Amino acid sequence: MDMFKLSNIKKMGLAIGLLFSASTFAGTIVDTVEQNQFVGWWGSHTYQHNLNDGLNQTGAFTLGSAFSGFLEVEVTDDNDGFFEGLVPEVILFTVEDFDFDTGAITFNNGFSGALEVNALGALNADGLLDIVVSSLLGDFYVGKSTLTVQVPAPATMLLFGLAIAGLAVRRQRQLQK
Repeated sequence: MDMFKLSNIKKMGLAIGLLFSASTFAGTIVDTVEQNQFVGWWGSHTYQHNLNDGLNQTGAFTLGSAFSGFLEVEVTDDNDGFFEGLVPEVILFTVEDFDFDTGAITFNNGFSGALEVNALGALNADGLLDIVVSSLLGDFYVGKSTLTVQVPAPATMLLFGLAIAGLAVRRQRQLQK
């Protein structure tokens, strides 16, 4: 009965705890900003995702609770002008700060990427994510922007805590016999 030694039980408990902790972050908040904003040559468009407004599709946001996020911004070419097809649109996406932590420069297409440290920090601080889409070359339309944020699910943590408490009580009763 080596399996029931205290050191083995601790190891099994740690493994079970890690498995449960991976599943506790199941909540997802999706915020969509619908826009059809024209950006001309060397122009820019600024907007923000507001997770505090309660209008997102999947629930309320608690400040400081986001642990990962993903941002997608659609961009379409206006297909006009003398240089159509000859000169690519060069687009600068700035997320929160001009630090290339999350933002990027793209050619003729939108932005799709994970939120990095600075952007997540700003989102957790006030629930707002500021985005600036700038034209370095060309003109285009900024379309739908979708922010997906992973947050912890407190109900799962509560159930896990109750299970651990039940195991502790059961162990105490066995030791008292």
